[in-house]
Amino acid sequence: MTRALGTFTAGVGLGAGLAYFLDRDRGARRRAHARNQLRHASHAVRDNSRLQLQALQQTQQSIEDSVLAEQIRAILARVVSHAQALAVEVSRGIVTVSGPILRQELRLALKALKRVPGVRDVVNALEPQPAARHTSTGRVATVLASAASLGLVAAAMRARQREFELQP
Repeated sequence: MTRALGTFTAGVGLGAGLAYFLDRDRGARRRAHARNQLRHASHAVRDNSRLQLQALQQTQQSIEDSVLAEQIRAILARVVSHAQALAVEVSRGIVTVSGPILRQELRLALKALKRVPGVRDVVNALEPQPAARHTSTGRVATVLASAASLGLVAAAMRARQREFELQP
């Protein structure tokens, strides 16, 4: 009952709107007025968004160097495995990063730094290092840990299966 009433009301509203805009005597003027209002609203939105963008850019440019340095350290901690070994200096939006970094992380780190709001330029003083080799001891430990976890999972599954067996 409620759905039928809603459909009926929507149909009446649509019909009234069409009759209003398609009227032979005043329809053209009404359509022109509606078009002008939409145009005015779109211009107002465009102008407002420009002002907001300018305000945001001015805010980004006025970020203090100490705040920017903390943001950069936080981003490096997410991107680089040994971020604590890197030194970060910021002066008027120009970032200088130095210290040892793994060769495969270098490009990603520089790309991430250039995307930080407020960074005008990045000076790369990083020292690329080759990736550490995995020793055979590390591989053996990984294999043993995997086997132990599989054994524990199997034991847990057997114990769980025994819980559900019927006792005679």
